[in-house]
Amino acid sequence: MFCILMASSFAYASALTDVQRQLFPDRAKILEVNNTSLPLIESLNTTANLYGVAILVGESGRPPASQQNLAMLTQSLNNLGWVTMQISPPTVGFEPDLADPTKSEEQSQEQTNDTASQVDQPANSQATSSAPSTPNSPQYQLHRISNAHFLLHEQALRERISAVMRRAQNYSGFRLVIAQGTSAAWMIKMYAEEQIPSPDAFVAISAFWPQRNLNALISTYTANTPMPLLDIYSDHDNNWGLISALERKNSANKNLKLDYRQRHLTHTFNTQSDSEFVSKEIYGWLHYLGW
Repeated sequence: MFCILMASSFAYASALTDVQRQLFPDRAKILEVNNTSLPLIESLNTTANLYGVAILVGESGRPPASQQNLAMLTQSLNNLGWVTMQISPPTVGFEPDLADPTKSEEQSQEQTNDTASQVDQPANSQATSSAPSTPNSPQYQLHRISNAHFLLHEQALRERISAVMRRAQNYSGFRLVIAQGTSAAWMIKMYAEEQIPSPDAFVAISAFWPQRNLNALISTYTANTPMPLLDIYSDHDNNWGLISALERKNSANKNLKLDYRQRHLTHTFNTQSDSEFVSKEIYGWLHYLGW
């Protein structure tokens, strides 16, 4: 455990240094979370009117400066009247399983297999039964998330979101949260369970978990989120995201979730034109909500 914590500290310091080297000081900020300095990329709106603060959370394992698609999206949002704050999520959930000297390897494997039932047994029983069998394609050959790491990752992400939301209080207006990949899945879960206060609106981009029993839960969590939700996915998402996309839409419709909209992109989300298109989708949806 000590080695893992030390490795995490070095990783945080490295990510912070990288961001500070790549960006000017007025954009490379420091976010203090539990006495740990984390990189924060903050950009002001370029318009006379301020809509509010848009908080962007990228995919796990990538520092903010390397999230090229979200970085381009911040430019479009700034031009639409938003202050943007871009943070990177923790990577705990994708490290090797935590060692537990009191359990055998067999018991640890059973804990991993039972992850979803410990997170939400009823939802897992219902969702897994309708999920297709896991194919042997390369997209599925990803590391399984142990229950211990799942909960640690969730706690760390919750602390970061709470910290950046406090920073957002320096500005007036709405609170919009945009998350991508596994971060989007975790955020959906936390909002559905009311672990943290909900923003005024939430945008999920290509939400997924790289594990079948967990991935099947996202649709149920989506239907239970209390805030308006824009669900964006692309033909170029990995198979985990494509599998849960239809399930998310069906679950939201079946449960009569208000202000839910799913948008399907036919292209990738990694160019300037793609980011501008996504920003227009967000703008149109927020306009529909009356913002």
